[in-house]
Amino acid sequence: MNKEIIPAIMPDRFEHIEESAGLVRNYVTTVQLDLMDGKYVPEKTWPFFYTTDYDVTALKAQDSSLPFWEDLNYELDLMCERPEENLDTWLSLGASRVIFHYKSIHDWDKIRDIDHVVRNFTHIGCAVTIHDDIAEIEKHIDEKTFDFIQVMGISHIGYMGEPFEEESLSIIKHLRKKYPDLVITVDGGVSIDTIEDLYDAGATRFVSGSGVFGSGMVDENIHHLYELIKK
Repeated sequence: MNKEIIPAIMPDRFEHIEESAGLVRNYVTTVQLDLMDGKYVPEKTWPFFYTTDYDVTALKAQDSSLPFWEDLNYELDLMCERPEENLDTWLSLGASRVIFHYKSIHDWDKIRDIDHVVRNFTHIGCAVTIHDDIAEIEKHIDEKTFDFIQVMGISHIGYMGEPFEEESLSIIKHLRKKYPDLVITVDGGVSIDTIEDLYDAGATRFVSGSGVFGSGMVDENIHHLYELIKK
């Protein structure tokens, strides 16, 4: 499985996506947009500041596109309540991956019923935390409800710079042992201090916001993270 460093962007406006993606477009293949509704998590990001958002409307109508779409893939990390009620929106913004948080879903049938043609172009992920029932999540893995799992390396989601939770390593090890071919992403707490342990546990995709954008030069930060998992 390919190893990926995926910069995380918490956009407060659509222009913020272009600004941040422009900094990393030459060094990675994918960026993650953390989209928060202020309900499932306390904070809000684009596109939840306004009830009607021109950018979303234009993206859905294909009148505009996500910045640098020729160079970058996007994944949407949906930290919002009942995202399955707006599947038409999330699946039509141009992202190659869409991630639903396990506790945010109330109607699993809507996720299972996503058209197979859509799933040929958009991979569906499930984000899990150290507080979730992994046995219940395994049922969805067995049913192939999701294409990959995103393990949250922090306890309180929706914030950058949160402390790393060691317990997430146990979840990754368990899932890797039981599902050798499962794509496992880790999001939160990814840094030069943790990425080698996360890779050894079985993760192959590493989402990092503060580790990429927090300080220093983004290209050097990304290069350093890659070097640590190339060992």
